[in-house]
Amino acid sequence: MIATRGGPLMKNYNSGGKLIVLLFAAINLAIVAAVSAGSGYDYSRSELMGNSGLTIWRSADFGNDIGLSIYIDGIPITTLSRGEGYRAIVRPGHHQLSVTDTPSPYGKTKFTHRTIDLVPGQNYSFTALWEVETILLEDGGYQFHGFYR
Repeated sequence: MIATRGGPLMKNYNSGGKLIVLLFAAINLAIVAAVSAGSGYDYSRSELMGNSGLTIWRSADFGNDIGLSIYIDGIPITTLSRGEGYRAIVRPGHHQLSVTDTPSPYGKTKFTHRTIDLVPGQNYSFTALWEVETILLEDGGYQFHGFYR
């Protein structure tokens, strides 16, 4: 081993400073996440620019192997799986919102239709709840109803 005036060429040491820097970075990330938290699901008026905001939630107890297919004015938009939601900016006016489950558990595809009139600059939120043979579209975002109703 070659020694120099200060000791060996490489020193092995654990630095408490590295741990402090890592901890500081983690705290900063947590603060940023907390500041940007909130509803976060409504579009601001500047984002809407005269249009309407639409949010559709799939309730947590909708089913494990069942998707929620969303149609607006008869046009297929998306299919939501467990824990997903849909958010979009839609032109204001008269629209028909349709939802169905896929694959249909009883071999019969049944649509739930809801007519909505969207006003410019407003946000609208719906939650799809799966009942035995129908799908309910409730106003408002997802709310925890407990395990049993």
